[in-house]
Amino acid sequence: MDGLLIISSLLALAVTGFGWRFVHQLKRRRFLSSMLWSVNGLIMFCAFMIVLLIYSNLHTYQRLTYESLIADVYVRQLGPQKFQLSLSYSNAEDDQHYYVLEGDQWQLEARVLKWKGWANLIGLNSFYQLDRLSGRYANVEQAKNRLPSIHDLSTQSQGLDIWKMKQLFRDRIGFVDALFGQGVFMPMVDGSHFKVSIGQSGLITRPANEVARNSVL
Repeated sequence: MDGLLIISSLLALAVTGFGWRFVHQLKRRRFLSSMLWSVNGLIMFCAFMIVLLIYSNLHTYQRLTYESLIADVYVRQLGPQKFQLSLSYSNAEDDQHYYVLEGDQWQLEARVLKWKGWANLIGLNSFYQLDRLSGRYANVEQAKNRLPSIHDLSTQSQGLDIWKMKQLFRDRIGFVDALFGQGVFMPMVDGSHFKVSIGQSGLITRPANEVARNSVL
């Protein structure tokens, strides 16, 4: 993110410089020269706005540097193959979030943006955003006949949506990887507690109490 701030600052200076040259040439009645400076200034301004919109969109994601704890998951059984999951986010001070899931396992998915090439060289960190929480049936036949319980965890997008742009233009946006398949699933057992972390390779889930450890043996 700091790299984007540096780029946007440089572009803002460039826009200011081109604008000053445009006014200066216009005052001297050098209309062709002033037009060239105005075109260059417009190009720099468009680039500045694109970087600003990307910066705004990244605020809907969380910065990813090294492996870090992002959530605690607590499981409480409500009935046969019906559970209440409590998610407590490590980077938030608000209360726990509760979700009802049906099935035998809970599955958590995330979006991960990883930078490549010049974007990586200027020090941009990877970013992540939790995408969805869903129930999962262990029995395939049962999964075919039952509707899955799914909860949307993603925050509302703002600015220039890099994730959607990457899906639309694919290799044309070569400076970022929009990774798919960043998900984990664990058994739903009454009283279990799991800790969810994320690293450069994606989501990592570890049992945090004896009930959870016994459920994954």
